[in-house]
Amino acid sequence: MNTDNLSARRRQTRSTLVEAGVSVFAVKGIDGASIEEICEAAGFTRGAFYSNFSGRDDLVLATIEQRTSHDLDMLDASIERWRDRLNSSRPEDIEGFLREFIDDTFSQKRPTAAEVIAEHEIQLYCLRTPGLYPRYEELHSFQGQRILSLIENAIDFAEAASTIPLKDLIEALTAVHSQSSLRAAAGKRLHEVVEIDSTQMVRILSRLLDFSQKA
Repeated sequence: MNTDNLSARRRQTRSTLVEAGVSVFAVKGIDGASIEEICEAAGFTRGAFYSNFSGRDDLVLATIEQRTSHDLDMLDASIERWRDRLNSSRPEDIEGFLREFIDDTFSQKRPTAAEVIAEHEIQLYCLRTPGLYPRYEELHSFQGQRILSLIENAIDFAEAASTIPLKDLIEALTAVHSQSSLRAAAGKRLHEVVEIDSTQMVRILSRLLDFSQKA
């Protein structure tokens, strides 16, 4: 659904329902989450829910769209913040620079354990739901293309080059981030904020990015 033309109030209602869905999905999984429970968590009626979403699957897709858009905007903003710094001086300590950049990006929005768990619940649900998978794959493809563009810009700003195909680098980083977030969420209460360790991502980037090619 294109939310650009929605009123601010309706966008807020949809966002609140999405966040409520995340909290319920984390506890009960998507199959076990009822519309009533999601409405109760959001503080809205079933009427409010169905005026915004056709059903639970529609809410799942909206959750992917909302969270993907937020995460990519956050990455874009981080790259822009670092652009002037990279233009003014080249980093001498590459690993230190990469760690600082990644930690700065993560610090913009630290997820709760519930958000991490719900993200993986949503992925698994879409993979085992044939009617939902094509739309999920479409959203995933869009996300991949935008990430590719953002990472290309970031690497260009840093005057570096990937030593492997960029899509392979992004897949590796995505997989490591996914596992790191799960480890960080393990044993946490659902409302607790998780601190994602950037060490593995830094190691991958420091070995697969060549900062000498454009020197």
